[in-house]
Parts: sequence; structure tokens; C-alpha cells
Amino acid sequence: MRQGLWRAALPILALGVLAGCATTPPRSVSASRPRPASAASVHPPGRLLYHVLLGDIVGQQGHLGQAAKAFGQAAQETRDPGLIRHSALLSLYARRYAQARQLTELWLAQAPQSVSARAALADADLGLTRIAAAEREFAQALTQAAVHEGPEGRAFTFEHIATLLLRHKRAALTVTVMRALTRLYPKDPIGEYALAELARHSHDRTAALRAVNAALTLKPHWEGAAVLKARILWTITPRRALAFSARFLQRNPSATRLRLDYARRLVSLQYWHRALAQFQMIAAAAPNDPRVLYAAGLIALRSHEFRLARSYLKRSLALAPNDAHANLYLGEIAETEKRYARAHYYYARVGTPYRFAAMMRDGLMLLAQSAPHLAWQRLARITAHTPAQAVALALARNEVLMVLGQYAKGLAVVNAAMDHAPHPDVLLYARALDEEKLGAVVKAEHDLKRLVAAHPQSATALNALGYTYIDNGQHEQRGLALVRRALALAPGNPDILDSVGWGYYREGHPKTAVGYLQKAFDLSHDPTIAAHLGAALWDSGHHARALRLWREALTKAPGNSAVKAELAKHRAF
Repeated sequence: MRQGLWRAALPILALGVLAGCATTPPRSVSASRPRPASAASVHPPGRLLYHVLLGDIVGQQGHLGQAAKAFGQAAQETRDPGLIRHSALLSLYARRYAQARQLTELWLAQAPQSVSARAALADADLGLTRIAAAEREFAQALTQAAVHEGPEGRAFTFEHIATLLLRHKRAALTVTVMRALTRLYPKDPIGEYALAELARHSHDRTAALRAVNAALTLKPHWEGAAVLKARILWTITPRRALAFSARFLQRNPSATRLRLDYARRLVSLQYWHRALAQFQMIAAAAPNDPRVLYAAGLIALRSHEFRLARSYLKRSLALAPNDAHANLYLGEIAETEKRYARAHYYYARVGTPYRFAAMMRDGLMLLAQSAPHLAWQRLARITAHTPAQAVALALARNEVLMVLGQYAKGLAVVNAAMDHAPHPDVLLYARALDEEKLGAVVKAEHDLKRLVAAHPQSATALNALGYTYIDNGQHEQRGLALVRRALALAPGNPDILDSVGWGYYREGHPKTAVGYLQKAFDLSHDPTIAAHLGAALWDSGHHARALRLWREALTKAPGNSAVKAELAKHRAF
């Protein structure tokens, strides 16, 4: 039994927290100055070991309050500096503020110049709602840091105080405390930055913006403050965030963190070409970072810049040969370029964890080669190993069955998958397409309404329901309103731009429609978008342009029913 207890105590002993228990002080210490009587001479070692072991065991079990209590008792008995500090911080973390205050007072008595101890005391006072005392202690911590470590020490302490304040639930109160501290140092940008972070955390965007502007006034080229301002502006108006980031980057082209933040925000809005321009600059600054090259390649792919995407992805793969994802996207590029043998080569090289996705793409690729029966056979050989893979496989098989015109069988596949899917709403869109083809328009609309209800901020869901309303000629105004909402969420998405343009066309506004449809076609060159754009051009009086567009689209996609329908409709002209 004793051996087991000793083994349990080893982690504590390794930290030296029982150093104060030695009955005989080391010679070097006793020779230099008198030392107080050891704790072990007053308290039995067994009792002390009990407190420490109890604290360690319950702490490892996640019971921080009990651990803090046990370590606190051991610290007060031993007066060991390391154990006092450890117990004080643990008590603060466990929100045992009264005990934490007692322990930090002991800590300060032993180390009166410790900035960390002073800040910990203020943290405890704040937890006890002793606001004035907390402000005084925080202010003293800043003063001590400046005296002993200069401006850098004060800056670090401002950041440390902000971290402590973020832990407290009364966010507005923490902003008040930090604002009082910044008034003591009105020319310190770090203080204003910390205030901005706290105000953002408390959702006071006005105060956050005011503080970060003050920080940038004091330090105009500070990239960290610029990143924070962009994040604050994003919660107010995304366009303001993008405009600010663009202006700052013009003045500070080496601000890579902000450029990456800016690029990601452009991606979130699906502004692919603008995002690509930023990633190209990031890649130029980090030519040997495979993650940057991979990201640039992926954005180039989404921008339909296939040659550029292939270049970035190959460079990324050369630096990280085991990157299965790069091979997957190289296969997608080759497939888009109709180099199917090359695409098959890349898909075959994809290993875990993306092997399943590569096999799926390899099977669906046969649809583009007018071989739906072969696609079905290849997909039939794929086994799903997770619920998510089962859903993906059902969607792929349904896509093949739709090409084969077997809508009832596709509906059965989707319904079977919905019975076992952890999140069946992801299958609603596919089921709605089948139902629409089978003439069950009411059921299709019902499923799409469920999809929007489950994902009210999903641009894809809003677009699906809106386009259905528009294309079926029912509730066109409601459909246009839905796709406009989708466009606000994803302004650069060509499919949604097409839906908005098609909505205006069906409403009798072909000239307005041309603007949206032309932008969509410039981004995608999709044959169905070409069909819609041609219709709007024709009704706007541009007959020659419309005919040329349809014929070019039919050359690239001979089987596209939308293009065929428009040509048949206007052939007499």
C-alpha cells in the first residue's frame, strides 16, 4: 500500500511542492540566513501528504474545487512558495476566490515585487466583487511591470490582465475595469487593444471599435490591431471589414496575417477571384509552405483558373508527397479539363482518409463520358464504412439514376438512406429533385421548406427552394426574394447569381436579368447558365449574341436539355 501511495505522490514531488517539508534545511540556506521552522516540525508528514495526494487525485478526476481546497490547506500549512503559488492559481481557476485571496496575500508577502502575484490578487478581488480594490491592484501590477521591465513588461501585463478579465462572466464589468486602467496610460496602444478585445467579447461593438481605432491612432501600422478591427467590423458590416482590410494592405503590403484573414473572408463570401489574388501574394511570400500553396491551388480551382491551380497543387505535392488531398484536387482539375485518363491516375493515388471521396469521383466521372451504366457498376463496388459515407454514396447513386431517368429507383435509394442517416436533412434536396421529376411538386416544395427551416442561413438551401419556385412558374416573387437572400450570404456564387437573374427574367425584366446572368456565366461557363443568359439576351433584342451563345454551349455540352430547349424555341427566328 505504501508503495502505491508513493507512486501517486511522484508527480507532486517532481514539481518540488513539498520542498518545505524537509526537517533539516540545506547548508547553503542555513548558512546564508535564518530559516523558519519547517512545516514538518509542526504538522505530521502523513497529514500533509494526504492533502497533496487528495488534491492531485481529485484534480485529475476534474474536481477542481476539491483539488483547490486540498492544495490550499497544504499550502497554508507548509508556507512553501511554489505550493502557495500553485494553489493560488488553481483556486482562481476553480473560482474559489476567498481562498485565492488568502493564498495570493501569502504569495505577495513572500514576493512583494511579483507582478503575477499582484495581478492574481486583483483577479481574486474582482471575483469577490471588490471592484475598487481590483482596479488598484491591477494598476499597481502595471506600475511594477513598467518599473522592473519597462514598456515591454507593461505591455505584457496589459495582455495578461485582459486574459484574466476574459474569464469573468460579467463582461460589461470587465470592460469598465480595463477602461479605468487605460486612462492611466492614455498613450499606450496595448491598453486600448486589450480594451477592444474585452469590449468585443462583451458584444459592445461601438466601444470595441472606438478602442481599436485609438490603438491604431497611437500605432498606425500595427497589424495585430488591424486584424482585430477587421474582425469587429465584420460583425457590423462585412463590406466595411473588407474595405478596411484592403486599404490597410495597400499601405502595409507585408501584413501577412491580415492578408490571410482578408483572403479567408473573401472565400467565405465566395469572392473566388479576389481571394485568389490575395493567396497568390501570400504564396509568393511563402513559396516553400505546402499549406499555403495548397490553399492557393484550391482557391484557383474554385476560380476556374485550372492551369494555375494545377501549378500550385503540384508544388504543394512536391513539398508534401503524402498529401492525399492534393492528388484528389489534381484529379478534379484533370476531370474538368476532360483528361479522364489523367484524372483516373490521380484518383488512384489518393490514400486515406480521402480514398472514399476519390473512388466516388472516379465513378461519377463516367457520367461525363456518357457511360452511366458503367458509373453505376463502379459505384456499386464501393462500400461505405461510416454513416456520412453512406449518405454520400446514396447521393452519388441517386445522381446516376437521375441521368438514367430512373427517378423512382433514385427516390427509393434516398429514402432508404434517410432511414439510417444521423442528419437526414442533408438528403432532402436530392429527394426533392426526384419528387419534382416524378411530378410530386408539392412534396418537393415541402422537403425544400424543411431544408430551409433546418438551415435558415444556408445559401444553398435558400437557393434550392427559391429556384424551384421560380422555375416552376409558381410563387415567383417569393422565389426571387429567397434567392436574393441567398445571394446576400454568398455574393460570388455563380449558381445563385443565375437563380437571381432567372428570377428577374421570369418576372419580365430581361435587361435586369442580363446583368446577373452575365456575371454568373463569366464565373462558371455552365451550359444551363448559358441557356438562361441567351434567353434574357434574346428578349432584350440581342438575337445574334443569344444564338451564338447557345450554339457554343451546345458544342461543349451536346446533351444539355436547357440549351436544346432554347434553341428549339427560337429556331424559327
